[in-house]
Amino acid sequence: MLKIKEYSVILNSTKLLKGIEAGGLESMLTCIGARTKSIKKGKVILFAGDKPEFVGIVLAGQLHIIREDYNGNRLLVTAIGAGGIFAEALCCAGVSESPVTVIAAADSSIMLIDFSRILRTCSNSCSFHGKLIENLLGLTAEKNLLLQSRIEILSMKSVREKVMCYLESFIPKQGVNITIPFNREEMAVFLNVDRSALSHELAKMKRDGLIDYRKNLFVIKQTVFL
Repeated sequence: MLKIKEYSVILNSTKLLKGIEAGGLESMLTCIGARTKSIKKGKVILFAGDKPEFVGIVLAGQLHIIREDYNGNRLLVTAIGAGGIFAEALCCAGVSESPVTVIAAADSSIMLIDFSRILRTCSNSCSFHGKLIENLLGLTAEKNLLLQSRIEILSMKSVREKVMCYLESFIPKQGVNITIPFNREEMAVFLNVDRSALSHELAKMKRDGLIDYRKNLFVIKQTVFL
């Protein structure tokens, strides 16, 4: 069952639906078979190895994208909050097996859209269908840029360099007052560093006047890589 009115603010702000007038949104989503689901914390939405068939929108809560190595170690690729999109790049790439697992990090609500129905022009010649495809291509390109940024962060040699490169990646959208989507454990996994080493380095960076922080709120006082 679609819950357009309940999540209208999120749907109108998400990049996938940008430029689609509110009046035509419900009819378009109904036309392409979109559906909403409630997901409990810890529930897997997409398993690694499964074929991605749906593009998802996070309506509430938070999802984690997880990649496992051959030894079973988990790498937190990214966190996706309300308004975020997931699995669109996998669907566009046409992969037969997802390389990542998508799991609910909190009780969440999501919208799923069958990718094949996005690609096919509907029989009703929906006027907004072309815009939906255009937005999807834009999101895929943006995801590629984010992947390049992640590779840059992981290529840094020291914990300090990784932290600064990661925090500075938020500046274009948030300025120097930053809210990150991770707690300390999740941040350590994302940066691929030891949890205690991260905490120790953050304290040193604070003493050195580079940053200030409280939980997941950070202030960058000096930039390094910009």
